[in-house]
Amino acid sequence: MNKNGQADKIVIAVKWWSKPVSWMRSHWLISLLLFAIMATGIWWIWSGRQAETKTVPAAKADNRILSEGIVYPVRYAQMVMPIDGMVGEILVREGDKVKMGQALIRLIRQDYQARLSSTRADVARAAAAVEQANVNLADAEREYARQQRLEAAGATSRQQLDQAKTTVDRNRAALAQAEAELMTQEGKRTEAEGLLDKTELRAPMEGTVAFLDVKIGEHALLGAVLVRIADEGAWEVRSDDLTELVIAKVRIGDQVALTFDGIPGLEIPAKVKYIRPYGEKKRGDITYTVTIAPERWDERLRWMMTAQIAITPTQ
Repeated sequence: MNKNGQADKIVIAVKWWSKPVSWMRSHWLISLLLFAIMATGIWWIWSGRQAETKTVPAAKADNRILSEGIVYPVRYAQMVMPIDGMVGEILVREGDKVKMGQALIRLIRQDYQARLSSTRADVARAAAAVEQANVNLADAEREYARQQRLEAAGATSRQQLDQAKTTVDRNRAALAQAEAELMTQEGKRTEAEGLLDKTELRAPMEGTVAFLDVKIGEHALLGAVLVRIADEGAWEVRSDDLTELVIAKVRIGDQVALTFDGIPGLEIPAKVKYIRPYGEKKRGDITYTVTIAPERWDERLRWMMTAQIAITPTQ
């Protein structure tokens, strides 16, 4: 390329650059305004990021252990009839306060009462037989003693003495048999009394009847829960879904937050009260039962309500 060509290019470039420069010189007020707007925008963006950096705190990791539990009274009883039978009397209603030993339900008892009456009559007969056997033995022993005196005086034969001795032995055996029969009949009477007693369901503790699932005339199945009694003075929450992967992190005394599906907004502070040392296989995992003791209570809560448990492990 020759020198004239290079000079032409330089002239063109100068002309191209001089156009915006000359425009800016002629419109200096607009240029200053645009520059101010750009500077303000850059400063606003920068200051906003700095403010965000200052106000957003560092996020803390939530290391709480979450599980689900059920509300239980600390003391309660679930009662079943120990024998089959037809329900004859219901002596309480749900919500009633009961004392320990108070009768709750009675089965129809005629058959059991008849059996007891029969065994009592058998005992009376057996006792009379024992009494008669004692009388017979006493008579035989007196006769044997008389024959011994006569034999010593030569006033009786050896054969009569032997007969008297045999009579004594026979009456002793009869007395032993009568006494054994009396013991057998007394055992049957005791069994009949026990069966009659089992036709009546009694409260094993003081509390409130929380559940009553039976009606007069229904057949009470052996082993079916008919009555539940609760001591409403103390409650707890039990969870059986803490697996072996997390249970090692939990300690007795750890802080717990309890919330309840049925009462939104209610939160009760609590502590871990007990950890069952034995694990059970449930839902494919080895799980451990944990008992939670609340620090206060809410009277709206009920037995078997669902509770959400958040345990904060001790660091």
